[in-house]
Amino acid sequence: MELIFFALLSAYIFYRLWSVLGQENEADKERREQKKRQFEAMIEDNVIPLPNRHSKERVSEIEEKDLKSGVREALRILRERDPSFNFSHFLKGAKGAYEMVSEAFAKGELETLKLLLLPKVYDAFAKEVEERQRRGESYEVKIERFDRVDVDAIEIHGEDILITVRFRTRQVMVTKNSAGEIIENQAQISIPVTEIWTFTRMIGSNEPNWYLSRTQNA
Repeated sequence: MELIFFALLSAYIFYRLWSVLGQENEADKERREQKKRQFEAMIEDNVIPLPNRHSKERVSEIEEKDLKSGVREALRILRERDPSFNFSHFLKGAKGAYEMVSEAFAKGELETLKLLLLPKVYDAFAKEVEERQRRGESYEVKIERFDRVDVDAIEIHGEDILITVRFRTRQVMVTKNSAGEIIENQAQISIPVTEIWTFTRMIGSNEPNWYLSRTQNA
């Protein structure tokens, strides 16, 4: 029963994040609807795999009272401009997006990345995936846990909202050659990884979509 529950949860989260963090045109919308139908069929069969995800140790998102004073003031202004904004829901979506994008990048799932990233960010991710494939290498990543999730900044430029989130995680990252031999991190050691991602959307847009507009390593 627990396996079925997490299978259903996986399908639901995947579909919701696709709609929340994507940037759609008509072709993208049709692909999303097709994925939705596929997810619904998978749910009926209870066959969606979710290896190890339910065992990950999680941390609570940062509370508003713990935000830096400048970020708290920016959050107040954001709510005045966009009363529908839910801080807690945003953080949950951002963490889910971090996992999804990391996994899609590792697997080379460019179609998934295309629906979650701003075009310039997608181009950088796609270039790295293509270079990896050209070398005949494969890449695996396992996010063992989130140690901390902070909001570094909230900015409003005209109608554009930008929220910068700092993810502190523990990850196991492994690179293999074309023969399946590990060429990086043979001991499969877990290391601390800190990344800073910026999510963007427009105030008053008919689509409540957030998408990844910038990434950097801390």
